[in-house]
Amino acid sequence: MRGTFVNLGIVAALFATVMFAFLVYVLLASSDADYWSGEIAEFERHDISNPPPTGGIVFVGGRDVRQWETLSADMAPLDVINRGFGGAYLEHLTYFTSRIIKPYRPQAIVVMAGDEDLSDVRGKTPEEVLESFKIFMSALRAHGVEAPVVFVSIRPSPMRASRWLGAKRANGLIEEFAATREDIIYLDVATLMFTADDDMRDEFFRWDGLSLSEEGYRLLVARLRPILMRRYFEE
Repeated sequence: MRGTFVNLGIVAALFATVMFAFLVYVLLASSDADYWSGEIAEFERHDISNPPPTGGIVFVGGRDVRQWETLSADMAPLDVINRGFGGAYLEHLTYFTSRIIKPYRPQAIVVMAGDEDLSDVRGKTPEEVLESFKIFMSALRAHGVEAPVVFVSIRPSPMRASRWLGAKRANGLIEEFAATREDIIYLDVATLMFTADDDMRDEFFRWDGLSLSEEGYRLLVARLRPILMRRYFEE
């Protein structure tokens, strides 16, 4: 019996080691833009059979955009295109600009990214996140995309509470940079996700402590839609 427990313990330890190694591999691999090429190709295949309108508003980013299933309804009557994929870094948006932004000749671009850049494995500093955003802006203009950009602040999440100080610093740097440009709007949503005592408001997050809840998306809509309507919707 004792030998059985020992064997089970060895198997459990090996399983835990393999799972840890696999998770580290995924984290490292997903930091490479090519890791998401399949999702980008799927966008392109969809565009062939269902061409989206040009001149709309393109939403780009990672999890928050990808999981925003009600985006079109939430932003109606604005024409929006959801191009959220994987756990996109800002540099991934730069890498795929010619494929997920340029073809739609957008009148505006909403960027919701930066959190993954601050990851625990090969994570960037706030200053490097700012630099990645600057490079993204330069790439847009180099591709002839002149549309203004709305940068939605990097938000907190209970699962990644340890990253918040870095995210807060990155937000401040990007807000300062945006203030020097007429083609960038910095939109603060993150500070609204805290109570007066600086505690994260649980209602904005799903059970996993990472994804936005319906209430979280309602907050985004309340902050973002009025700005887009005033600037880009014509009766």
